Amino acid sequence: MILASNRKEIILASLGKIPLSLRIKNVKLLNVYTGEIIPNSTIGVYGNIITNVSGSDGESGNSLERYKALDSIDAKGAIALPGLIDTHLHIESSMITPARFAEAVLPRGTTTVCADPHEIANVLGKEGVKMMINNSRNLPMKIYFFVPTCVPESKAVTSGAEITPEDVEEMSGWEGICGLGEVMDYKSVLSCDEKMMKILEIGRRRNMTIDGHCVLLSGNELDAYVSSGAEADHENFYPLHDLNKLRAGMFLKLRGPDILDGRKMISALNSLKNPWGVISVTDDVMPDNLKNFGHLDRVVRFLISEGMDPIEAVRSATLRPAMHMKMYKLGALAPGKVADIILLDGKIKEFRIGTVISNGRIVARNYELVIRMNRRRFDARAYHTSRVSERLLVPSYFIPQLPRKNGKLRINVVDFSSHSSRSAGEKARWRKDSSRHLEPSSFLKLILTRLATVEVEILDGRIDYGRENIALVMVFDRHHKKEKEASSFGFARNLIRSGAMASTVAHDSHNLIVVGTDPVDMSIAARRVVRFGGGIVAVKQSRVLAEIELPIAGLMCDHSIETVAKRMIDLRQAFRELGIVDHPYMPIPCLLTLSVIPHARITNRGIYDVDRERYVNPFIP
Repeated sequence: MILASNRKEIILASLGKIPLSLRIKNVKLLNVYTGEIIPNSTIGVYGNIITNVSGSDGESGNSLERYKALDSIDAKGAIALPGLIDTHLHIESSMITPARFAEAVLPRGTTTVCADPHEIANVLGKEGVKMMINNSRNLPMKIYFFVPTCVPESKAVTSGAEITPEDVEEMSGWEGICGLGEVMDYKSVLSCDEKMMKILEIGRRRNMTIDGHCVLLSGNELDAYVSSGAEADHENFYPLHDLNKLRAGMFLKLRGPDILDGRKMISALNSLKNPWGVISVTDDVMPDNLKNFGHLDRVVRFLISEGMDPIEAVRSATLRPAMHMKMYKLGALAPGKVADIILLDGKIKEFRIGTVISNGRIVARNYELVIRMNRRRFDARAYHTSRVSERLLVPSYFIPQLPRKNGKLRINVVDFSSHSSRSAGEKARWRKDSSRHLEPSSFLKLILTRLATVEVEILDGRIDYGRENIALVMVFDRHHKKEKEASSFGFARNLIRSGAMASTVAHDSHNLIVVGTDPVDMSIAARRVVRFGGGIVAVKQSRVLAEIELPIAGLMCDHSIETVAKRMIDLRQAFRELGIVDHPYMPIPCLLTLSVIPHARITNRGIYDVDRERYVNPFIP
């Protein structure tokens, strides 16, 4: 493939004085600058750069017919639009390496991603980020990475590494870095925490894009957060409330149908005259959803189906992401832009991907790769990161020592009940935050827990879990070889009904979490995950129902998306058998350890009251 690094050659190709490498004729060209769909257009490409777009000024498009071209495509009237750009995602959530991820998403029209690797950074620090960059090199799509800003995500957890301001300064100069990753520890921003202030100052000084994360912030707190330099937010659930982020100059990043009330959001956006800063993103895409439903193309289809103008939906995944990331050579079909081109199969409203051209090269047709991908092997240091001693994982360790042998006992639990059980004060706060009494999405209902008190029955030193739908949760520091203070326990309600689940996918610190009602099942699941080097295992009555091996940092594997998707489907079936709270976006137990989500979590240090930033004793005297 010709790489058009020589500006003189690009000019000569534009003038027809040297052959084009590719000519695409008979297209309906979607011009994202003007909103026009221009028929009978022709696109000229030299190497990886678009040299000509005939028809953009009303010409017939035949002006390039006299040009010599090494290859030519007759699009037969297909709509041509720019390759899709995803500016907020975590590749690790798809459970495959960056190279395997490129295999999966290129046929879906995603030609550029700006990924936040804070999942692997919580396990392996800046070296993990470097591994992601190295695995992404020389691929037929563009993969850039943000510098993680919140590793660990808070002081309530023990992660495998810490990203310091000095690390941020160093990493900001690495090739392949595109900005500062989501600033999710908004409390540190609002309190002017010294570490956070240093990190944000690095971003401002280097003129880097700073991605945000400010769910439920409003008023003066939102103003203060935006003033810190954060430019975008993907945590959008309350449409009328979230319009204030647009008014404050933020980019509003919209996710897909599993997590967004699209109809309410699009209705709110349509109430504005010209809402400019709307961007489509994916965030976390589980492997089964990626295989079965798509990537950023799915989000665009969803937004169109919910009432967004199709041209605006395309802009939200092309031009605006490019402007947001200061990647001015991407996001449009125009002279001098990188030749990332999608030819749609059918009408724009249907948004079916036909042919995908990345860097001037045809890479996929009809959702199938047509090129051979040269994959780099992932760094060997990313394997064997689950360091929990198996001496701790015997069944007796999953029987908590209780204050009494028999009788009744009051305990604190992290409750996954619906919002109907909230106190009057909490409901009032929700009504205020949600603006005009809008209800949160089902996903938000599930993940926003509350701290509750439950009275349980004790018999021979063991809790009757089934009576109140209680489960034991144990979280192990899997990153360090410690046995003292290496784990903690707590209780959850309405999360699992029987059996056990163990996982090293436990956002964001990704310690080993074991949830269950039976100590033998919990022991089997935990031991199996540790022996894999990481993964997710579901067990019932001493039988393994389903599992996914994730030996790379306990988060990823080097299998194809087809293989991993099948295993995830099997795992979801096992979750149903165990009564585990699942969600298409992500299994809910994987978020139980995320200490920046209100209102209560369980980390390797204990039950954590997020609102009051303190640990809570499991037992109530």
